[in-house]
Amino acid sequence: MRTATAFGLAIALSLGTAVPAEAASFIARPTEPLACPGGGGNLWQGYFHGRKEVDSGWMKYEDASERYCFRTEKLCRNWLYNMQSEYTYMVWSAVCSRGG
Repeated sequence: MRTATAFGLAIALSLGTAVPAEAASFIARPTEPLACPGGGGNLWQGYFHGRKEVDSGWMKYEDASERYCFRTEKLCRNWLYNMQSEYTYMVWSAVCSRGG
């Protein structure tokens, strides 16, 4: 019984350390978006449309609708992560797609 428990604990610990390492690649960090050139390119486009609550003494919302380009998919997804972390009330669109 102890062997099974120890084995289960070892598996849980090894899985527990694998998930944060994968999630760490999309933690909030500053990204530098590029203006999207007309006609495409080899860039990744990020689209975001969302809303957040603003505390001004009564319920008020601030909308964001943005489109930027990035050199890599990872940079695009980090930007989306940052936007979704700030604009948490309602997200209508959050997409990264190939082609600028």
